[in-house]
Amino acid sequence: MDNANKRVLVVGATGYIGQQVVKELVKRKFQVVAVTRRKVEKEEFEGAEVRIADVENLESLKKEAFRDKINVVISCLSSSTPLPEELYKIDYLATLNVLHAAQENATDHFILLSAICVRWPKLPLQHAKLKMEDALMISGMDYTIVRPTAYYRDLLRQFPTIRKGSSAYIFGNGEYALYNPIAKEELAEFMVNCLEEPSHRNRVYPIGGPEVPENIITYKQIMEMSFEALGRKPKIKSLPLWTLPTMIAITTFIGVLIPKVRLATEVIRVLQYYLTNDLRAPGYGRKTFKDHLATLGNQ
Repeated sequence: MDNANKRVLVVGATGYIGQQVVKELVKRKFQVVAVTRRKVEKEEFEGAEVRIADVENLESLKKEAFRDKINVVISCLSSSTPLPEELYKIDYLATLNVLHAAQENATDHFILLSAICVRWPKLPLQHAKLKMEDALMISGMDYTIVRPTAYYRDLLRQFPTIRKGSSAYIFGNGEYALYNPIAKEELAEFMVNCLEEPSHRNRVYPIGGPEVPENIITYKQIMEMSFEALGRKPKIKSLPLWTLPTMIAITTFIGVLIPKVRLATEVIRVLQYYLTNDLRAPGYGRKTFKDHLATLGNQ
């Protein structure tokens, strides 16, 4: 079946990676169905058909998203909050709804965007994604599971304040973890390759960006490179590493009384994990983090 006759449905289409996957599919001339919860501007998904459905409602998915034959599903669903109940609801239950709808539709192939961090599961996100991976692998449907390392976006949270003249902050020496981050364009390219190449079926792929010195980096190097891209001398302040578990303990206690503080606790837990666990994966693509910074520095 050629691309023009293959209908590919993307859930999580409005997300950071989902939008790029839709663009890549359109570029390769697939019939693309982008599933959203809301109306979007036509230009947002040019070349794709937009279908509005609630991924948390199986009947909505079957009626609206899967109303005709779908050949391949690509799931980029991911919760926008680190709260455990939200992660379970979206990264597992909603994604499981998509799988069930795909099974009823007799869809041929399900491509799941997971995360490299499931290798060492300690956080609710990782447990939810692993649970979904397991469900997919025993479903009987052909699958491909893609586990990317860090995204550029996630490593550049401090860049806007650095650009405005602020110092950067690290914890300890900032060298407890190594990353080879991947560009969203090249991750999308790889995921669509999985659709086109039969040998990529029933496989799990850890994937990062190019394994070259300027893309195998510590958090401290990320901060140093950010200043370099802006043509400035680095101003980096170090906070003690014990600050993180102390903040988790304090916010956990306060969160018992003030539920909204639970969000801060989970954000700090995620930060601690990413700053203290290596997130390297086999390399793919050509674009490096340094290349990306160069484009930001010139803006």
